[in-house]
Amino acid sequence: MHRTTSKNCRARHGLPAILSALLLLLPLPAAADQHQVNRPLFTLDENVWATFYDLPSRRFRSIRDAFIRKDFDAAEHDLQVSIGFLSIEAGRSVTSLNAPLNEVIDALHQIRTDIRGQSVTTGDFDAAFARAHWLLAQHYLVLALQARDAKQHANAGRYLWATAHHLERAVLWSDARVERSLVSALDATREMGTRLQSSKNPERVYRDKPIATTAKVLIRIGEHLNRKVWISESLNP
Repeated sequence: MHRTTSKNCRARHGLPAILSALLLLLPLPAAADQHQVNRPLFTLDENVWATFYDLPSRRFRSIRDAFIRKDFDAAEHDLQVSIGFLSIEAGRSVTSLNAPLNEVIDALHQIRTDIRGQSVTTGDFDAAFARAHWLLAQHYLVLALQARDAKQHANAGRYLWATAHHLERAVLWSDARVERSLVSALDATREMGTRLQSSKNPERVYRDKPIATTAKVLIRIGEHLNRKVWISESLNP
């Protein structure tokens, strides 16, 4: 696949399989707790926190590579982990994203069922993974907005990072090229997300309108990839 020119486009190293499995078993924090503190997405115990918004990125490449090697056991395992992750996110997404996310989940289930036959191609993986990343980008942008409104500014920053991450990978899995200005815009989203996570005065960061700016980038990328924006009614930056 083509790569964008940003040095930040390289995927991170994967979590150990046992850590990923443990994370998938963890309950989501109660809604009341989410309005009180900036909780990371998942916790292993009181001292160890982990965000794993990029779990699909780690698994998707492994799945495709395993399929090419005909290591179907590995591909099926990582598909099931990815389906579990997407199911968690679909369960806490806004209503407009429920149906499209579940369609992607169904598509991955079907690929897993048929993977040992002759009907599955690498193109099936590419299309499903690109769509999954596109929908996750929208999901995390909504969560960034909700975190901002709940005054969970560090979480808003984390979700902005996640939005940029998944937008980038939606482009990569679509095998598309984007103009340099969009790459720079994604880097700007990351920079604002980083500032929100560490700033003692987040109001200064919000002067740059990180949510509204990222929404515009998402719309531009959607137009470039000819993909639907499902969250228009949920965004009120």
